[in-house]
Amino acid sequence: MESLLVEKAYAKINLGLKVVGRRPDGYHEILSVAQCVDLADVLYFELASSDQLTCSLDSLSPGPDNLVCRAVDAFHAQLGRPAQSFRIHLEKNIPIGAGLGGGSADAAAALRVLNRFYDQPFSNADLRQIAATLGSDIPFLVEGGTALMRGRGEILNKLSWVGAVFYVLAYPEVEISTAWAYGQLGPILTEDSPYFNFIVSLSGGCVDHDRLFEVLENDFTPAVDRAYPIVAELRSQLDRVGARATSMSGSGSTVYGVFDDRKTASQAQSALQRQGCRSFLCQPV
Repeated sequence: MESLLVEKAYAKINLGLKVVGRRPDGYHEILSVAQCVDLADVLYFELASSDQLTCSLDSLSPGPDNLVCRAVDAFHAQLGRPAQSFRIHLEKNIPIGAGLGGGSADAAAALRVLNRFYDQPFSNADLRQIAATLGSDIPFLVEGGTALMRGRGEILNKLSWVGAVFYVLAYPEVEISTAWAYGQLGPILTEDSPYFNFIVSLSGGCVDHDRLFEVLENDFTPAVDRAYPIVAELRSQLDRVGARATSMSGSGSTVYGVFDDRKTASQAQSALQRQGCRSFLCQPV
């Protein structure tokens, strides 16, 4: 497909995730270090007489409920001038329902593409405001990188990241509903933990990722492990092949291992692939 504009939509992983309270609007307050990695969907835009979305994955709806379509509509609603129609093709590489923010990344990528096409009518702050009306992860994914997420995910403090690190992502072919995961948390949400104490000390600057990897914690892990034992088994397998730390991203089901060198990470990914597990070797972007 020859396209006017092409944009990558990078996945995110949560380097720990703490749920600290319920909000009056029904959302939950969270604390998390989120980071984009180089696993990405790709969006292709070309001019058309009417809007149309196609997708490389037949099971994904291309209708108006798709986050890409919703992002295009939200952008044009804010634009305040006649809008161009596009034919958009979405090439899916990020697993769905995996805790990697694939749909949110696609929506954020669509906002960036349209902002370029219309000669930057909106600042990044403006785009984040549009994104916040669409979903909790999307404001972070407008710019990506590494950031401390607070609130329901829309309050962001950028963090710098120094030094190489490699992630092996393992997807157990289990789609987990975010609503289900939050429903498993129970009535009591505790704050005090090494991860919580580390996170609240962050306000910007360079994150001490050695310390971060020592205190990784995801509040959704116990419930997901109980419902889907394969998730716990994949973390154990990554531990056995030399990961310095393991955790689950978002509400699952993807787990990841942290590695200091590419060779060990590549060997770990190869071992997962030999057993039929969909896996990815990634770095921060």
